[in-house]
Amino acid sequence: MGNISDIELNQLRLLQIIFETRNLTRAGERAGLTQSAVSHTLKKLRHSFDDSLVIRQGNQLVLTPRAESLQTPLSRWLSDFERNILNQEEFNPESTQRTFYIATSDLVEQSIAPPLIALLQKDAPRVQVIFIKLDKHRIANQIESGEADLSISVMESSHPSLIVKTLYKDSFVSAVRNNHPFLKDKKNVHSFCQYPHIMAGTGRDNRGTVDKALEEIGLSRNVQFKVANFSSAPYIVECSDGILTAPRKFIQSIAGKFNIVHFTPPVTLPQYSMKAYWNLKNKDDPANKWLREKIVEVARIEY
Repeated sequence: MGNISDIELNQLRLLQIIFETRNLTRAGERAGLTQSAVSHTLKKLRHSFDDSLVIRQGNQLVLTPRAESLQTPLSRWLSDFERNILNQEEFNPESTQRTFYIATSDLVEQSIAPPLIALLQKDAPRVQVIFIKLDKHRIANQIESGEADLSISVMESSHPSLIVKTLYKDSFVSAVRNNHPFLKDKKNVHSFCQYPHIMAGTGRDNRGTVDKALEEIGLSRNVQFKVANFSSAPYIVECSDGILTAPRKFIQSIAGKFNIVHFTPPVTLPQYSMKAYWNLKNKDDPANKWLREKIVEVARIEY
């Protein structure tokens, strides 16, 4: 008995053509093979199936009973294989009901979610987008495990399973309530340090980018109020003397909704990069690739 596991896909395709044409010469022409190559492959197939498969009777070939039983299921299997494996249905944003999970911070969610959702409602009305909280200690795990399709963060990660793309670079601005006394002297860094400051972030550390910059010129500030989320900071700004220093993109997105004024801080602060991370295995996935393109599009428009 032969070994069917030795059969190759191109051999099965040739066998299907032989069944259809019942002529080795025409089968070779359709398959782009020489007469000797067709004969050699047929010999191997006969050995694998332990059956003659086709027998010459006069000027034509006839199928053996085993070949007759194989013809229909072989044709169906090859058709299914080509349709479902080789030619998978293309991703269609207009009809997809795919759910995407994006891990990020409230800072990014506040800035990017509204324009992204507006764009997706137009291009992909049935898609579902779920923002989940970014875990800065397990950014790679969130993506590797499938918990998130991608992550948007300022964090750095060199994990080998992740691909990273810089979405935009941003600078920092400061904000105070309308009629804040500091606005009369907003270029004075010493006056800047005299007022209470508001900081957003998790953890017990009250030092950030502003503190490091002030330290370099021998100054310090008083972080009197610290909140876990950026979204609550503007409420404190407009009802206190506190000064909030945050990414320009975030401040500009909320400036018109609060009684606040923003300005360039009187201390030089470095820019930062907002990055998107996704898993290497999803590099060529049409749906994931489409979502990434939409996020890049929104980030460029909004910045």
